[in-house]
Amino acid sequence: MLVLVSIGLVYGYGIKHIPKVAFYFFWLLVFYFLFQKYFKRKIKPLNIQKWFPFLTRIRAELFLFFSIIIFVFIHLIFLGYVPFISAWNSLDYYKIAYFRQHIKEHDNILIHYISAFMIKGIIPFAVLYFSFANKKIFYFLIPFAIFYSIALMQKSLIVSMIIPTIVYALINKKYTAAVFYMFIAVFGVYVLVYATNPRMRASQAEIDIVMASSPYKEFYAHNFQSSEQGFLEASDAIYSRVFLTTGLVAGHWFNKIPNEFPYAKGCGYHFLAPLLGCNFDEYDYSRIIYKAVYIKETKMGFTGTVTVANFVYDFANFGYYGLVLSAFLLASLLNVINRFFGANHTWNISVNALYIFWLSSGALSTLLFSGGWLITLFLYSVFAPYLKAPYK
Repeated sequence: MLVLVSIGLVYGYGIKHIPKVAFYFFWLLVFYFLFQKYFKRKIKPLNIQKWFPFLTRIRAELFLFFSIIIFVFIHLIFLGYVPFISAWNSLDYYKIAYFRQHIKEHDNILIHYISAFMIKGIIPFAVLYFSFANKKIFYFLIPFAIFYSIALMQKSLIVSMIIPTIVYALINKKYTAAVFYMFIAVFGVYVLVYATNPRMRASQAEIDIVMASSPYKEFYAHNFQSSEQGFLEASDAIYSRVFLTTGLVAGHWFNKIPNEFPYAKGCGYHFLAPLLGCNFDEYDYSRIIYKAVYIKETKMGFTGTVTVANFVYDFANFGYYGLVLSAFLLASLLNVINRFFGANHTWNISVNALYIFWLSSGALSTLLFSGGWLITLFLYSVFAPYLKAPYK
């Protein structure tokens, strides 16, 4: 996580902000080893059979499986169409941009959050668990998981859905399986690029005819170029997003705070601002810095956010004291997780690696709750008694 942030920082700003990262890393190590030395109590997973004796292993597995299947159908019925299929059948770039935007803008908050839990927590865990614990369910689940990830038209979803399973296979030296799962991720990205790029499916003349009469042209003209990228351009965009963007946007925050915008002093936390009597909108630096950095896009009417690594949010609130606080909280969490998984290091790494990576571009509180980290830990707790030796 810190390596990714540092790469982008050096690329965009040289070593100007590296001392802040080094300061945070120093305190993270200090707190981590202190907690490791003095906090040694093991945290036992939930004994599901003791609490719910009627919930046998097969019933728990079927409940997990059908909860995913049923929600996928509910979500798509709620949307009224499958965005991916609609994009595939369209040659209108503006209409495709509308399909992508409409997914994010539907107004049912419950559907929105359950979908986030599913795609970021429940489905990745289920794919990993069933990949070795119940192959029959795995073979039924994986097509639904792939379809749902692709249906929502975000390239990152198909990748994040399969990463825990890839990590698990690599740790257990099952390289053929790991390559197969990697192929699924790459193939999913390619299919999405193909569906959202009419130039790969039709001639320019055919596209021009459709777009000339597009009812969406007035509203989505500025999205044209972002929708027409090819596979190589998409691959380059993913590379930049992973290795450069996280550090670059962190640099934007470090440059602006406190030089242009004051430390938020707690008002930059959405959950804390009301308790402090603050107006969070005045300290929502994710949106404020977007407007300050992306001036051209803002003038064109775009609104957006620049999300950053978890410790940058704490710096924005309390400066260097915030970096110490951030290190303390993350070190505490990592030690609790280590005690929770105990000697099961394979599952510890497989389940948590993706969330550690996401810390490079998201707040810790967001990842724990709406990011699906806590619900993933809960699922591990439920299914831990059923885990067998890998690939036996």
